[in-house]
Formats: sequence, structure tokens, C-alpha cells
Amino acid sequence: MKTTQSTKKSCRWLALGLALFLLGAIFASLIEHQFGRVPVEHVYFQDQAGYTISGYLYVPDNATPDSPAPAIVTAHGNNGYSSALAAFNIELTRRGYVVLALEMEGHGKSDYVPDAEGDGSYGGIAAAEYLMTLDFVDGTQLGATGHSKGSNAAIGMAKAYPDNVKAILLNGYMSPSVTGGDLDAAVTHTNIGLNMSRYDECGQDLLHHTMGTEWNYDYLHGDAAAALFGEMWGGADIAQYVNTGVGSWEDGTMRIFYTLEDCTHVTTVDDPKALENALNFFHSSMPAPSWIDATNQVWMLRYAGGIVQTIGFVMAILAFASLLMSAPFFAPLTAEKSAPTQQLSGKRGPVYRAFFIILFTIIPVITFVPCYVYGENQVSQSALFPFNPSAFGYLIWTVANAVLMLVVFLVWHFVYGKKHGGNLEVYGLTFGRDKKALGQYLAKTIVYAVVLIVVSFAALRLVETVLLVEMATPISCIRTFSLDRIVYFVQYFIPFFLSFLCGSLAFSAILRKDDSTGTITGKHMLINQLVGVLQGVGGLTVMYIIWNVVYFVAMKPMFLYRETPFVMGNSGFMCICFSLIPMFGINSILSTHFSVKTRRIWVGAIVCALFIVWVTFAGQSLALPSTQSAVGALAN
Repeated sequence: MKTTQSTKKSCRWLALGLALFLLGAIFASLIEHQFGRVPVEHVYFQDQAGYTISGYLYVPDNATPDSPAPAIVTAHGNNGYSSALAAFNIELTRRGYVVLALEMEGHGKSDYVPDAEGDGSYGGIAAAEYLMTLDFVDGTQLGATGHSKGSNAAIGMAKAYPDNVKAILLNGYMSPSVTGGDLDAAVTHTNIGLNMSRYDECGQDLLHHTMGTEWNYDYLHGDAAAALFGEMWGGADIAQYVNTGVGSWEDGTMRIFYTLEDCTHVTTVDDPKALENALNFFHSSMPAPSWIDATNQVWMLRYAGGIVQTIGFVMAILAFASLLMSAPFFAPLTAEKSAPTQQLSGKRGPVYRAFFIILFTIIPVITFVPCYVYGENQVSQSALFPFNPSAFGYLIWTVANAVLMLVVFLVWHFVYGKKHGGNLEVYGLTFGRDKKALGQYLAKTIVYAVVLIVVSFAALRLVETVLLVEMATPISCIRTFSLDRIVYFVQYFIPFFLSFLCGSLAFSAILRKDDSTGTITGKHMLINQLVGVLQGVGGLTVMYIIWNVVYFVAMKPMFLYRETPFVMGNSGFMCICFSLIPMFGINSILSTHFSVKTRRIWVGAIVCALFIVWVTFAGQSLALPSTQSAVGALAN
């Protein structure tokens, strides 16, 4: 590999990226493991049907066979990951509780469990049974907390083992079957708490349809309260008992509704007040072995490490990608070796660029809700496409965006591009009529993309294995997966690849700004990156910001309900938008990087398709039983 100024610069960026990646991971691990005082082990156990369930076991040094400690299961939400409840895992173990961070059925490294064989707890019952086999756990002092759909794990544990489970706390989870008396009748001496935000968009949408309420806390008053809450919760008078509760902590009859005022559905588990409520709730139900005041919280530091690690990871990928492309074998992929010999003529001024940036920013916004709703509700899982229905939402949304961008590109080509020398070679798609050159280029592109993704995957797997920490931030998690899931890559890769190819074609032809001298400067790359990110996630980001402003300011945001014809309707899907922004933002950075570096669209399309399938599907969006609702079988 020839040493040039460019490769030296890439080496420096790679060193910096790796340093941030490793330092961020080490710092996050130290906080999560409490500087070695809380060993963490990746454990596997079987459910009653024989399927393997995965989780992370946190064992504080006070938990010994001579002095067994109470234990709490934490369960993430649908399409989530164990680190989503890192705040709970850290703060509970700081106070001496053993914690089992569950990877629900079909998530992470837990097996997918078919509908007919699942018990509706998504691994919660199996987690309780596993904890009761450990000699350093007091099997009569168990608790559980879950977020959203993960609350079914806690409910399942309490129903299956009411004598052992002393307390369950449900976060961002509201159902008449929980508060209306049915669960109270089945669980007579287990304390039950709810952490619900006024601004929980999923609860807002659900209760609007089931109770006719217009604003989340409307259900704490009047006829809605009487219908929703049983006597043990305070019934129609529930509003008098919020944050104080009804019943006895000692007898296991406490029912307490905690109100939260400054978080949404997704951020409920990253809210200091929600953590404070949880810590006090479990301490009142089964005293903490090493109590620390509930306002003393350090979990934010763990996410600070995750943010640094993620930034370093992306920097390292980009730098390694540049170094790899400078290797002799891959050098033909670079713009210097194989860029189109011609460029578009004509001046594309600020008005032109602003128009298409806005257009490409709007397209993902207008397609997001209808495509996601259709994919999740109208497309069924199959042996060929086995992932959670949410995966179809992502996929159909991406394909729809690509089709619309392709239409825009075709109109633009015949109206403008063709008149200024545009053709498939100029746009970076072909090598004129030289099919052999295109074949050789594509072959090297595929090898290049696979090497880049495999090396990135291996580096992340090494850090995960050594440090036992996921690369997680409050809004994202990039992690590795069991290699037996590799078989799912092909069927999801193809439509994503075609979608990214169309998107890259539109961006490269219409908006990419090439330097007139053919050189690639830092300023040149930065300008294109800004445009690429705006195209990729600018619209979603603006939509999410507007939605939150309206949601937090307007008292009754009627236009957010799912039956509205407005494109931003269905507030329950806004939490999905929240998680997509960082993932597709990173993808936009990768796509733009390769578009500028190669002045062709193939490398970026293949790399981005591999990356998004890895992160979105193989990494976290694995299947839950499709016939069980968001409320879950146990809540019926």
C-alpha cells in the first residue's frame, strides 16, 4: 500500500476513531460493571418449551451463597435491546440487587418462539425460574420491571410465581387488564406500580381508542377512571392516590401510579424521575441490601461512554474504508481510477439545490406513517421473511422512498439532466458499453463491501466479548448477532440494496457537488455530507421535533391520532421515528462518503444495505410472536 499524504491522514483518523471507540467502550463498561464490583455474565437458560433465552446477569459483591440477595429482571420493549434499560441495571445493582437483563424471545441471542409454543411472557417466566436456581439469589425475593411490551415479562413472572415475585413495575405500559382487577385477582400479594408519562404517545393513542380520552391523564378522572381502575387502585378516585399509592407495601397489596411530566414513551426508561420512582418502589417492596438515596444516579455516564464509542466507531469505519480503498486491489474503485470521464454541464445554483434538498427531505416524511403502518399491519411473517412486522414497516418505507426518488430522478433526467450531458455513465451507474469493466468493478465492490463490514463486525464483537458492554446510546444500539442469523441477510439485503441504489442514483446525479479539479478536499466532503444527511434524515428529524413541540405545548393534539388523514398522524409510531434517525443518519454518512470517494453509486449502495440489515434486522429487530398484540397474551 503506497504511503501518501492521503493515507497518512486516513491513518490518523483511524487511530483517533479507534481510540474514541475503545475509550468510550471501556468507560461505559466501567460504569456498568461499577469498576469491577459488579461482574457481568452473558447467560443462557431454557424456557418450558425448550427454547434458549439469553440475558446478562449482574451480580453485586454483596450477593453470596451465605447472604443471598433479592433479584430483579429487567425487560426491554419490542424491537429493543438489554442496554435500553441500562439505567435500571446500573442503579439497581449499585444498591445491591442482583439483576438479570433479559433479551426477550427473538431478540438479541434469544431464540424465536413460535406463537403456539410461547407463554406470553417473552422469556420472563424462564428468567424467574433461572434466578431461583442460583444460590446467591433469594428466590423468595424477586422483582421485575419492563418497558412497553417488555412489561409482559414482569406480568408473566408475577402470575406464574406470585409467592416469589414481590413487586413488578411497568414502564410506559397501560392496559385495563392490568389496572381493572383481573391482574389484582391473580396476583394478590405482589406490589404493582406504573410509571406513565403525561406525554407517552403510545398510551395517548391506545387510551384514546379504548377509553375515548383526549389527553393521557384524562383517564385519571371521571367515567374513564372508574372503567379503567379497579378498587385496589382507587377506582374512580385514582387521581387522589397518584404517586402515593393504595394498599400495604408489607402485605403486597400496594398499587401505585407514578406520574411523569417530561418524557415520552421511549425516554421513560432514561428519565431520572422514572428511575427515582423505580428505586423507591423496589426498596419499599424488598429492601435494598445497600441502599443509596434514589436521587443519587450515575447511569448517564454509561451513555456518555456509549456516545463516544459510537462516534469513534463511525469515524473508524470511514477511515478504514478510505485506507482499504487505497490498497492496490481496490484502487480501481476510487474516483481517480474509475470516475466517469464526463460531468454534467450547466450551473446548478443555490435555488436549484435548495429545491431538491427540500424535495428529498419531504419524501421520507410523507411516506413514513402510511408505509410503516401498512408494513406492520398488512404484511405477515413467513419462513422467508421471519422478522417482526416492524421490519416490514422499515422495508416498505425504504422501498417507497426509493421508488419516489427514482421517479423524481427520471423526470429530472428528461427535463434537465439529458440536456446537460447526463447519461448512466455520467451518473456513475455504468462504464458506457464496456460490460466487462462493469463486471470487474462490481466484483471488487462486493469484495470490498464484505471486507469492510466483516472487519467492522469483528472489531465490535471483540469489544463486546472482552468488555461485556453493548455500544448503546439513549437513542441507538449497534451490536453484533449470532452467526446463525446470517441466513436472513440475503432476503432482506436485496430490496434494501435496490432501494439504496435508487436513492444514491438520485443524490449523485441531482445533488452531489463534485470539485471541478477532481480532488476531494475536507470542505468538499463536508458540504456533501451535510446535504446527504439532510436528504436521509433531515425530514424525519424536523417531523419529530415539530411533533414533540406540538405534543408538549398543545394540550389536546388531535391531529396525532391514528385515524386522522394527516401524514403525521398516529402518535404511536413517532417512537419508531425516534430510533430510526440515528441509524439512517449513519447510513446517510456512509452513502455520501462512498458517493464522493468513488463518484459512482455501487459501493455506497452495497455497504449501506449490508450495514442497515446488520443493525436494523440482524442486530435488534427480531421477531416476537406476531399474533400477540402490543398488550400481550398474559394481559388478556
